[in-house]
Amino acid sequence: MSRFGDKIIGVGGFINISSNARCMVFSGTLTAGDLDVGWERGRTIIRQEGRHRKFVPKLERICYSVSMARAKGQTALFVTERAVFTIGEHGLELIEVAPGIDVERDVIAHMGFRPAVSNALKK
Repeated sequence: MSRFGDKIIGVGGFINISSNARCMVFSGTLTAGDLDVGWERGRTIIRQEGRHRKFVPKLERICYSVSMARAKGQTALFVTERAVFTIGEHGLELIEVAPGIDVERDVIAHMGFRPAVSNALKK
């Protein structure tokens, strides 16, 4: 939980829901802070990259455990405007990128770690 003024904000029922669901889908952008993305002629265009990485090697608090999800056989997808990840054998695995997106330049370069890349990567 974290303090916000005089209120305490927590994750609510998220832990209960996420620990019992068969599949979790998380959605958001790969980066944040002044990110400007567009779509032209069926291709994703990153006009301005966000200042803040969301996929980082270490978090202050964990409210969703990939290792616990893997042990339960739970499916999880992490869907961004340019890439889709899932839980792979060795951690986060990149399984799909949007048309117009370069894996190294537009995805991996903006992560705090290198994910596994699927041999069957969809482009």
